[in-house]
Amino acid sequence: MKRLPLRLLAFNLLLVFLPIGGVLFLGQYEERLESAEVRDMTHQARLVAGTVARAGSLDADAFEDLIRRARSDVRVRLIDSRGNVVGDSRDIVGLAPQRPPRTDRRNALYRVGAFLLRPVLRWVRPLEPALELDFYENARRLTGPEIADVLRGREGFEKRITAHNKRSVTLYRMVPVVVGGWTVGAVVTSKSTYTILQDLYAVRLRVMRVFVASLALALVVSVFFSATIVKPLRELRVDARAVLDRRGRMRGTRFKGSKRRDEIGELSRALERIMRRLDAHVAFIETFASDVVHELKNPLASIRNANEMLGDVADPADRRRFVRVIEQEVARMERLLAGVREISKIDAGLVREAPRTIDLGALLAKIVDGFRLREPALHFDLVAGDGPLLVDASEDRLIQVFENILDNAASFSPRGGTVSVRVAAEGNEVVTRIADQGPGIPDANRTRIFDRFFTHRPDESRHDGGHTGLGLAIVKTIIEGHGGSVGAANGEGGGAAFTIALPKK
Repeated sequence: MKRLPLRLLAFNLLLVFLPIGGVLFLGQYEERLESAEVRDMTHQARLVAGTVARAGSLDADAFEDLIRRARSDVRVRLIDSRGNVVGDSRDIVGLAPQRPPRTDRRNALYRVGAFLLRPVLRWVRPLEPALELDFYENARRLTGPEIADVLRGREGFEKRITAHNKRSVTLYRMVPVVVGGWTVGAVVTSKSTYTILQDLYAVRLRVMRVFVASLALALVVSVFFSATIVKPLRELRVDARAVLDRRGRMRGTRFKGSKRRDEIGELSRALERIMRRLDAHVAFIETFASDVVHELKNPLASIRNANEMLGDVADPADRRRFVRVIEQEVARMERLLAGVREISKIDAGLVREAPRTIDLGALLAKIVDGFRLREPALHFDLVAGDGPLLVDASEDRLIQVFENILDNAASFSPRGGTVSVRVAAEGNEVVTRIADQGPGIPDANRTRIFDRFFTHRPDESRHDGGHTGLGLAIVKTIIEGHGGSVGAANGEGGGAAFTIALPKK
């Protein structure tokens, strides 16, 4: 059995053993019942002793009349100063009807429980002095140290093993009869604990039945939980081990999404989502690395060819031309590596950067003002919705996003053209639309403009150098990292139109 099922079983058994604790405390219950019996016996003994004392002598007839009127199940005996029995309630009214013996102790379940609990009870309960066998049962003269004490004027108590039923004990309570300051006799009351034992047998048997039923229920519950909790957890463990091979590489397998509606099902679906995102991230890294290698091949090939040609020419003009080619390709490689480093920093840093509340309308006003100074040949038209347009984001990253898009729009716009910026709240989002009056996006390139290293610069573009094709890829990474979306299309009157949507604060 694995650890979790074993712990479930142990927990259930711990609850099951609570009824057994009740059996252990039945001893205290028995003691309380005995104390109640002793109090009742004391009350009756004092009542009889007081009545006899008021009569002034040990009158057997008066004692008999008193006993007949009392009708108690407690045995009462009146003894003189020598211990001789003057009157006995058993001789007067007989013994009280005794309850027939119960068969609880002969029950197999009771015997098994008694056998198992006997060592525990011996260990828990303190040792008591051994009791003597009751020899007062049929005696006509009562002798013994407790009788001698009561005849000296002191009340006494004694407990002895019942003669005819050694599993019960007989309780004795002795009260002196004092007349004129002299002890002329005593009243001795006695009662067996047989009826108490009968009740305790029944209680113990019921507790054992509850224990057995609880034990069976605990086993069923443990098996049920093992099937409904441990089994799916084992399946998750198998899936987790199948994700990586022995060398720590991902095998391409995923967690199987569970349809369970409990916490294990939620855990399974969460792990499945994590694995999908991890697969996507690994695929992104692999394709990104492949794209970087591909983009670096061209400048490296140009540098290698120019370097080989440089050694074969002697004309200073040709040598300067080849050196210029090498310098241009090195600068191109530097720009590519700078873009790669930037997109890697963004991908890793968005998780660690703490967002803050930003008014997107105010932020765009500052950015557009900067572009008005940088691009005096263009007209920038900003329209912001009413009230603050709040989003939770990194201000530096949003500046980077809108500067990239505005720079892209400015590079394609003709001189004297207009770049329009519209920002407003739409439902649960703040949507920004940036449109230019350039040539627009060719249909063949519309799905590729956010790809890494993709760039398309027609001849009529005013800025045809220094582009690595990473600007819009960076824009998409930042916006999606903030839970938003970005798209591009051609405007109705021509030109490209970009739409950026961010969750509203």
